[in-house]
Amino acid sequence: RNVLDYWVRGKLNDEQREIIKMLTGSDNTRIIPTDTVYITIDKEAVRKSGMMMAADSIPDRMVISLKGKNALYKVDMMMLEMIDRCNWTRPIYVATTVGQENYMNLGDNFVQEGLANRITPFTTNAPGAKNFDTKRTYDNLMHKFKFGGLDKPGLYLDETVMRMCYTHRRLFTQLAMNLMAEGDKKKAAEVLAYADKMIPEYNVPHDFNSGSLDAARIYMELGQKDKGMDILKKLWTKSEQYLRWYCSLNGMRFAGAQRDCMLHIFILQQAVMTGMEADKAWGDEKGKVFESLLNLYQSKGGTFQGM
Repeated sequence: RNVLDYWVRGKLNDEQREIIKMLTGSDNTRIIPTDTVYITIDKEAVRKSGMMMAADSIPDRMVISLKGKNALYKVDMMMLEMIDRCNWTRPIYVATTVGQENYMNLGDNFVQEGLANRITPFTTNAPGAKNFDTKRTYDNLMHKFKFGGLDKPGLYLDETVMRMCYTHRRLFTQLAMNLMAEGDKKKAAEVLAYADKMIPEYNVPHDFNSGSLDAARIYMELGQKDKGMDILKKLWTKSEQYLRWYCSLNGMRFAGAQRDCMLHIFILQQAVMTGMEADKAWGDEKGKVFESLLNLYQSKGGTFQGM
């Protein structure tokens, strides 16, 4: 608040003007004389907020790094002021689909609660810290979110809508992964079953971008080998077809497809490694196909060092 009141909006004194002029050559520019902002925390308000608590105690102050930023714009100042004045009595969220450049360095303090990241006073990206609220995300996905119409066979979904469907299915998979990490296999199975019902494969085909590779792994860990292998085989077929098509291109067209080629090689590689544990015969067979595809790709000048 001192930064906002005295260095941004307040009337500068002679000493401040002198510092600014020395640093910028002008006394009209407003600067913040630090690359770190501290916000004092009302610990009782945090306890009552309902946010997921960090494993350790509530810190005395929230640390916000401005490192790497050459300027703070109105949206940045707005976010700082919202955090300073909310006193954690109301949650502040950033959509998971918002680019990192739009929320300063606050990603260090995010806890995911579904399709939104909640800003907290805790450092949630530190080793051992948790930044995914399984309880609240489970409640949002399984009880509060409303899915309607995707279960009608024969729907046409354009590219934009399909990406949204991928985002939602990926969130279901992410929730299932976190539940598995917590040892709650029952709920993980419920989450994947509900995702299959609400976002059926016949309208939204399985895709790497929808978290389907991880979903296949979870199904196998849950003992549903056939379901997991079915997804793996479909991911394999799609990536094999794409890679063969890319390798049919020549010159600049092939060179321009390098990034996509590497993605599909990675998917094929992971599918073989995952499938080998559940169906060794299938894994051995596809492993040989993978080697031939990799040789074909490299013979055209493609490079792959793993991902």
